[in-house]
Amino acid sequence: MNRRRNSLCACAVASFLFAGTLGGRADIIQLSSGQEIKATVTKYKNHTFEVRTDDGRNANYPVNNVRRIQFDPRDSPSKLTTRTNGVQQGTVSTFENGAFSITQASGTRTFSAIFVDQAEFVADRGQSIEVITHGQQADISKHLALGNVTIVDYYADWCGPCKQVSPALEQLAKSDPEIALRKVDIVNWTSPVARQYNITSIPRVEVYGRKGQLIGTVRGADPDQVRKYVAQAKGGGA
Repeated sequence: MNRRRNSLCACAVASFLFAGTLGGRADIIQLSSGQEIKATVTKYKNHTFEVRTDDGRNANYPVNNVRRIQFDPRDSPSKLTTRTNGVQQGTVSTFENGAFSITQASGTRTFSAIFVDQAEFVADRGQSIEVITHGQQADISKHLALGNVTIVDYYADWCGPCKQVSPALEQLAKSDPEIALRKVDIVNWTSPVARQYNITSIPRVEVYGRKGQLIGTVRGADPDQVRKYVAQAKGGGA
């Protein structure tokens, strides 16, 4: 049985290191000094912008040091928590002259940063890593982190290649707050979840876009293809 299981696992096991940026869009931040930075603005809190650079590092910029921000379009709405108008959701296009411009169904409004307690520009992904089932049926669509990129890892404890792939996927989810990892333990080939999703070989990795659309499926340990799908998902590809 073990021989059969291992033969059905993907035989190609590659080094699964995700080096460098996985692509996607970036906001343009102009500092008071004149310096221009391309990064993803994730949050505004305590009069400070929290940003993430392409190499995955985090940085903070006090609002007094920021002249202007041109936000790249988001697939999910931003959320401003204001002191006078409650929570406002919409598409934030710019921060300029100390104020946020946000487009809503009723039109474009401007909110001074003085009256904004907090702003979130990246959708909450929930848990970064979650095992959603051990063999039982599961509705994958209910576990996708909409607004983010979701990687679904089908695996089993007895699968050798899975043990090499899974840690790399977990590290990717830990290092990038726009990626959520959902793990599906098939247990065996006849389990309800294996039959539900017609799992005939593992590792099997699916990458879903910000709107919950399937970007691509990778069978076996193919790091380059996973990177391509994640970059495509971040770029809003269908």
